[in-house]
Amino acid sequence: MTPAHRSQFKRALRLIPWATQTNAKRFRPTCPHMPPFIRRAAGCRLWDLDDRVYIDFRCALGPIILGYQHPAVDEAVRVQMANGVIFSMASPLELETAKAIRRNVPWLEQIRFMKPGADACSACVRLARALTGRDHLLSAGYHGYHDWSAAEWPDSGVPATVRTHIHTIPYGDVAAAERVFAEFGSQLAAAIVEPYDWLHPDGLPFLQRLRQLCDRHGALLIYDEVLTGFRLARGGAQEYYGVTPDLAAYAKAMANGYPLSAFAGKRAFMQQLDKTVITITHGGETLSLAACKATMEVIRREPVHEHIYYIGERLMQGFTEIINELQAPAQVVGLPPAPCLTFATGDAHRDAELRDQLFDHLYASGIFANDRWFVSYAHRAQDIDETLDKVRAAFKAIM
Repeated sequence: MTPAHRSQFKRALRLIPWATQTNAKRFRPTCPHMPPFIRRAAGCRLWDLDDRVYIDFRCALGPIILGYQHPAVDEAVRVQMANGVIFSMASPLELETAKAIRRNVPWLEQIRFMKPGADACSACVRLARALTGRDHLLSAGYHGYHDWSAAEWPDSGVPATVRTHIHTIPYGDVAAAERVFAEFGSQLAAAIVEPYDWLHPDGLPFLQRLRQLCDRHGALLIYDEVLTGFRLARGGAQEYYGVTPDLAAYAKAMANGYPLSAFAGKRAFMQQLDKTVITITHGGETLSLAACKATMEVIRREPVHEHIYYIGERLMQGFTEIINELQAPAQVVGLPPAPCLTFATGDAHRDAELRDQLFDHLYASGIFANDRWFVSYAHRAQDIDETLDKVRAAFKAIM
């Protein structure tokens, strides 16, 4: 940590727990070259407090799909800013943005806007419980910090009674899903699942079986598309896998970094909002809606996903060549929009050591990355080539 970062970090810790708002953005002492603070970003690059430049593969933990400061998105926000940020009644932009989203995700019949992805997931769960009159949930994946999702966390602050209603299973474990439905099927309001596991992309059989089990037992199928929405495909995981849920939560990439989420689904289920009140003041905040509308239009008009898949495949192929060339105990898994580079020595402690050493070397050489490598429309072939040169050097340094 450089003097500028160290000073800022100490001062921030006095007022802000972790010195950041997000668990995944916490400084890791095992990676001392990780900059705790970023001053600005543009395209696929970041600048820290010392004006060191990094090629970014975290994409703000997933929201940046088009690149930082994408001209069409930022111009839409500037135009809207002249008209105001939030009003005493609904803005016409709410309907315009909803239509723009539906053009990319045709199965959606109604949509409501929120802010955090966790809130969008919780809104889906609330609707499912209200619609079915049931309390239990099957859950696969991470869905945020709310009680029903965080019940099994250590020191969670969640009442013990909540835990009896949540049945967590590993992604892809069809047998575990069948056991939960066999025991609690008549009590399950919904199965909520991240529809794509970044380490195991072949999720189709799992999703198909969940769809069958939900239909058989009268439960709703909810997709947590906070990460997958507008990244795996224009229509997210639903389009990629071809299995349609009843409700879905979106966030992250939907507004290219502006704070917006949404829950959406079939009209028959969304109409429950006439009885079950879910309401927030800032859901209609216009700057994020303008950013979302512009993002949806760029994704629809331009070859965004073709480019992301091309860039991601180039990155994955390069990783594989380096691993084979150096006989490194590592592997590349996942899909091109966000491949994962993991170590596989057979010793979890050693894997963690090698991981930290690799990424610390990358931070030192100007590559900002983590286990999951997000790519964006702003990354170019030369960025990938430069990155792979530095990944090769980092592997050589730690092997």
